Amino acid sequence: MNVSSLPRSYAETQPNTLALVDKKSGRTLTFGQLRTELDQTAAALKLAGLNPGDRAALFVATGIEFVVLVNACFQAGVVPVLIDPGMGAKNVLSCVREQRPVGLIGVARAHVLRALFRGAFASVRTQVLVGGGFFPGAKSLEKLKASRPLPDPLSFGERETSSDSIAAVLYTSGSTGAPKGVLYSHGMLAGQATAIRDMFHIQPGEVDVACFLPFGLFSVAMGMTAVFPDMDFRFPAKAKPQNVLAAMQGATSAFASPALWEPFSRYLAEQKLELKGVKRILTAGAPVRPQLHERLLAHLPDGDVYTPYGATEALPVAFMNGRAVLADTAARTREGKGTCVGALAPDVAVKIIAITDDAIASLGDARELLVGEVGEIIVRGPCVTRAYDDTHSERAKEANAKAKIADPAAPEGFWHRMGDCGYFDAQGRLWFCGRKAHRVETTHGTLHSIPVEAVAEEGHFSRAAFVGVGPRGQQRGVVIFEVNGERPRLAPDWEATTLADLRTRVGNQGLHAALLHSGPLPVDRRHNAKLEREALAVWAEKKLGKGGAA
Repeated sequence: MNVSSLPRSYAETQPNTLALVDKKSGRTLTFGQLRTELDQTAAALKLAGLNPGDRAALFVATGIEFVVLVNACFQAGVVPVLIDPGMGAKNVLSCVREQRPVGLIGVARAHVLRALFRGAFASVRTQVLVGGGFFPGAKSLEKLKASRPLPDPLSFGERETSSDSIAAVLYTSGSTGAPKGVLYSHGMLAGQATAIRDMFHIQPGEVDVACFLPFGLFSVAMGMTAVFPDMDFRFPAKAKPQNVLAAMQGATSAFASPALWEPFSRYLAEQKLELKGVKRILTAGAPVRPQLHERLLAHLPDGDVYTPYGATEALPVAFMNGRAVLADTAARTREGKGTCVGALAPDVAVKIIAITDDAIASLGDARELLVGEVGEIIVRGPCVTRAYDDTHSERAKEANAKAKIADPAAPEGFWHRMGDCGYFDAQGRLWFCGRKAHRVETTHGTLHSIPVEAVAEEGHFSRAAFVGVGPRGQQRGVVIFEVNGERPRLAPDWEATTLADLRTRVGNQGLHAALLHSGPLPVDRRHNAKLEREALAVWAEKKLGKGGAA
C-alpha cells in the first residue's frame, strides 16, 4: 500500500469538498483538485530526476505546499526528510549532513542555505525550487509541472510499496538531546491516521484547523478539510488569536500546541466568545495544565479538549479529555501526582518498568513495576516506529540500542522506551510525571519535574520549572519561578518559607533552593511549550554559585 492513496481516494467520494485552505494566501484545493495536483507534482519530481527510494530534504513555508509535496513524494516513492527549521540552523545542518539526501525540495531560503553551507548539502544532486522564481542550479517545480513531455498526470498513480516500506524520515525536536531521524513506514502512517480517526470519531467532510503542519497530513488522510491559519508555523506561541479564530469559523476540530491555546483562551475570555460547533480541540507537545482546560472549556459549548499522549516515535499512545480532567484528575495533578494522559489507544500496550539509563537488551532484563509505582514508560503497537535512521549515524545506532527492547513474544518483536516517567492508577489510566532525563535524584530520593512544578504553581507564581543541580544521587532540587516583569516585593524569609511549604506538600526534603526568573522561561522551538530544563539547570547553577540571587 501507499499512504498517499488515502487523500487521493476522497477524489472519488467527495471530489468537490475542500481539502486544503490557506487563510494567508486565500488559496484552496478541493479533493478532486488535490488528486490532480498530487499526480502532476509526483510526475514533476520524477522528471526532475528524483527516483523511488531517493531521500529528499523538504523545506516549505505553507500548509498547502507541505501537504502536497509530502504526499507527492509518497506517491512517487521518494522519501521526504522532514526537519523542523524551527530547531535552528545548527541543528538543521547537522540533520542534513547526517541524512545525506540526494534531493533538496524547498523555497528559495532553503537553496540559499545550501549555497552558504555546501558541505552539509554535499550529497544533494537534484534541487527543486518551490514557490516560483529562479535559483541557480535548481529546477522550478512550476516549470516542471508545465513542461512536456511530462508523464500523463491522470495515469500517474501511486508507486507500489509494501506497508513496511520507508515512507519518510521525521526528525525529533531534540528537546532532551540531539535531534534523531525517525523512520516512518507507509503502513505506520496509515495506521496513525486510522487510530486518530477512530479515537476521536472523526468523519469525512469535517473541518480541521491545523496549527502544526504535520497534522494537516492526517486531516486530508481522514477526508477532513485542513485549514491553515495566517501564522508563522515555526512560532506557534506568537500566532495572533484573531487569526486563529478566523480560521476556526465553521471548523469542527483544531490542533495546536498549548503555547498557542494559552493566549487564545485568554483572548476568548476577554472578547466573551464561544466556539460553537467545534467538537474537539486537540493539544499536545507538552503537559496541559488544568487551568488551560478550564479556560478553553468555558468557551466550548459543543465539544471537549483532548490531550493525546505520544511522541514522534510513537503516536497515539493514550488520550484524555478535558471534562474528565476537571471532574476527576485535576485535583490530584495540583497535589503533585502528575498529569493523567488517560486510557490507552486501541492496539497499544504499555508497561511501567524500573528506571535505568542503561540499554535493556530484552524484556526479561526489565523489572515491571506495580500499579501506582513511578517508573519508565515503554510501549508497543502498530503506531510505534521500529528504529531511528542509523544508516550514516553511529549516534543513532547507540540511540536505537538504548530506545528499543527486544521481545520475541510481542507481535512487533520489540518495545519502545518513551524516555518518559509515569505510572498506572487503579483505574488503568496512564499518568505522566516528566522526562526521564529531567528526574532529580537527591539524597532524599527521586523527584520528577511535572509533579513538583504543579505543586509549586499552586499558591505561588503562575509558572515554575523544577531542575536538578549537581551529580545524580546528590542533586539539589531547585524550583525556578517565572516573574515576567518587575521583581515582586517579597518578605525577607520568602525562600525559606516557600521551600518549607513545598517540602511538606511534595513530601521530600530534597528541595534546596527557590529562585526568581525574570522570564519568559526558555521553551522548545517546535511547540514553544516544553520548558528547556537543561538550560535552566545551567542558569540555576550559576545563580547558586553567586549566592542564589536572581
